[in-house]
Amino acid sequence: MAVLTPSTTGSLAPRERLLAVAARLFGERGLDPVTTREICAAAGVNPGAIHYHFGDKDGLYREVLRLPIQALSQELQGFDAPELSLHEAIRRFLQPFLTDDDACSAQLFLREMQAPSAIFLESVARDVAPIFERFVGLLARHAGMAEPTPALVQLAMGLQAMAHDYAMSRPLMDAFYPGLLADDPRLEQTGRRLADWGCALVEFERQRHANR
Repeated sequence: MAVLTPSTTGSLAPRERLLAVAARLFGERGLDPVTTREICAAAGVNPGAIHYHFGDKDGLYREVLRLPIQALSQELQGFDAPELSLHEAIRRFLQPFLTDDDACSAQLFLREMQAPSAIFLESVARDVAPIFERFVGLLARHAGMAEPTPALVQLAMGLQAMAHDYAMSRPLMDAFYPGLLADDPRLEQTGRRLADWGCALVEFERQRHANR
């Protein structure tokens, strides 16, 4: 979900420089401790630039969050197309979470998942929740259910969490098990394996639902 790269901010227009620098600073320290003056100084822009482009710091933060979410939405287009197998649909849904190349956004979202801000929760409810609901609906459809059960919602959350953990915890995994993922740098094989497990768990829920 690479969007902006702070190392190239010198070649960007002022608005994009603000976004790149803000993403880095917010990811490192969170929303509240970072000041607008600090962001403007690091971006090399006029102290009033944030007000001009975004209204205020909250407006800047909303845009910092919106860009990677928008990129994710684009990557996930068509993951639940009816002609796809369950395995392929799960793989397509999980792969963007496994191959997040935007380190600043990844750090920021990890911080937000641990201590979510009101702005983050607002963005997730508006832009991410509908996509996740489509994923839950996909699992329900393949499990033969008219409506998702709580167990299927938990299953969907668990699959997404595993993909997140592989991406976020990669240095730890490499330390514990050197070479385990050496032949899978983009975690594409891992994505297929997670889809294997997802299909098996959906089948388990299908059978349990049928037996009831």
